[in-house]
Amino acid sequence: MSAHIQIDKRPGVWVLAASGELDYADCEPFRRQIERILSERPRACIVDLSRIEYLDSSGLGLLLRLYREFTNSGGRLVLIASPVVEGVLEITRLNELFNTATNLDTALTSIGPSAGGRTTG
Repeated sequence: MSAHIQIDKRPGVWVLAASGELDYADCEPFRRQIERILSERPRACIVDLSRIEYLDSSGLGLLLRLYREFTNSGGRLVLIASPVVEGVLEITRLNELFNTATNLDTALTSIGPSAGGRTTG
């Protein structure tokens, strides 16, 4: 199943949600949205991977790039990980690098009180 990517701009935080498989063949839409986040620089970003069924090194590399560039510029990043993604993060020990949450409400809370209601985007 190819990846489906959606972005939701909220005040103070963008939510990038992906479902399906994030592998080499299906990473292009995900890469484009990461480029958008890096160019527009919201204060915080939540990457919801709770519906990802497969993640390979291509998808992991994009997450690392987002983490490095986004957090180096002062942004706050939180991942919501599916069991598959959590397993990859644990095996690669990247669970020590990424801030993770179990669901969107927990992720929003960890980012802070200004993260909230929807806007169009």
